[in-house]
Amino acid sequence: MLPLPIRDDAYRWNAALRGLLDSNKPWEAILGFAFMRSRGVGVDSYTVLFLTKALCLLRPLISPVGRIHSLVIKLGFQSSVIIQTTLLKTYSQFGDLQAACKVFDDTPHKDFVQWNALISSYQQAGQPQEAVRVACSMVKENFRPNQVTMVIVLTSCSQRRDFANGKSVHGYALKNLLGLDAFVHNALIHMYCRCGCLASARKLFEMMNCRNEVTWASMIGGYTDNNCPHEALFLFKKMECENVMPDEVTVLSVISMCTKLESLELAEQIAGYAKKNGYQETFCIANALIDMYSKCGDINKSCKIFNQMTNKNVLSWTAMIQGLALHGKGMAALTRFIQMQREGFKPDEILFLSIMNACNYAGMVPEGGQCLKSMVGEFQLMPWIEHYGIMVDLLCRTGHLQQAFEFVIGMPMKPDGAIWRTLIRACEEQENIGLARQLMELLIKIEPENSENYVMKSNLHAAIGEWDDVKHVRLDMGIREIIKKHPGWSRIER
Repeated sequence: MLPLPIRDDAYRWNAALRGLLDSNKPWEAILGFAFMRSRGVGVDSYTVLFLTKALCLLRPLISPVGRIHSLVIKLGFQSSVIIQTTLLKTYSQFGDLQAACKVFDDTPHKDFVQWNALISSYQQAGQPQEAVRVACSMVKENFRPNQVTMVIVLTSCSQRRDFANGKSVHGYALKNLLGLDAFVHNALIHMYCRCGCLASARKLFEMMNCRNEVTWASMIGGYTDNNCPHEALFLFKKMECENVMPDEVTVLSVISMCTKLESLELAEQIAGYAKKNGYQETFCIANALIDMYSKCGDINKSCKIFNQMTNKNVLSWTAMIQGLALHGKGMAALTRFIQMQREGFKPDEILFLSIMNACNYAGMVPEGGQCLKSMVGEFQLMPWIEHYGIMVDLLCRTGHLQQAFEFVIGMPMKPDGAIWRTLIRACEEQENIGLARQLMELLIKIEPENSENYVMKSNLHAAIGEWDDVKHVRLDMGIREIIKKHPGWSRIER
């Protein structure tokens, strides 16, 4: 039953629609709107806003945004900035940026909210370059970007690792804004870190009087992403000394740093910290700890954390199986794989990469082949080129060169360079130089610009004492490098 108002007026109907939306009942709100219209009750701008919100909550199940837009025009609400802005955001959320732009262009009196909505739409749609372009147009139209605009544009620059525009935005903000709030500072730090300018990011970090969890997370994450684990660890300890409680993102960054360092001592410290502060209870942290311990050399600790998890997801099983694979425990990985299925988890493509790697590292040919077959037959998953590559490597590692070659010929997709290189190395190891030569020529035709192929060819000639051929290959490599550095030009360009 819909909670319908007793009296038929827009105010009471709007209150009913709002109540349904607040109770997370978008379908009922849409039905209520339809009933409202059938009763001949007049619609106002609030009704349209509530209806649009209902559609957003149902995304992507339905998308009749165009009908609401038509209703807006029919009722004469197109001059309402709040209605137009809501429509713009709704079109964007449904992925129709062209319609969102049309709404923007058709709005007679634009304000900051609408400009920011359009810039944000491009940024969230993965088109950061367009977001920056719209921001430039905003300035040309004599609208001075505010703090919200700065954050959106800086986020766009971070996505593109666009240092030039990011630095320009920083300069514009210093010149035109009365102070920068924490959101802008955090966006600047993140942008500089993404662009690899850690000194600039750290300078901003130290200048901030009030640093929040996001500030610390951005700076620590920046050091981790740019392979500066010692700086990240120092900052994490400083954060602890200043009694700032890190968020999950920061803890994940530090775990990632320990994983890169492959330091078991540091791994123990961060694991103890995570357990002490309750972070180990979350999926992300527990999965990251499993991965960290396995890469730091203690697979038993990985197993212990995995076994202690009361709730697991597919990523948990993937981390555990990949850890066992790294330690050459193929049978243990297969046991976990079977256990996972018994507990009702369905493997995905990434988990199959892990279990096939386990078979590869342990030299288990029949089991690896069966995994690939079950992926297609039992789970209806389409193998990636990487799955086929692992199978080829497994056959080559175990001396089944002829079988590997036949497998490659029978693949349903075109082999990539990595697969051919695996075969060539196997040919060299088994001293099948004739086949190695043939495959080498084929590989160079497929990837003529890949320098790794020429290094392999040079090494192949050197291995059998063909030094003249080595010279020719290296000369060819030098010529190709010169051509890369100095591309041709035409008379027109000159």
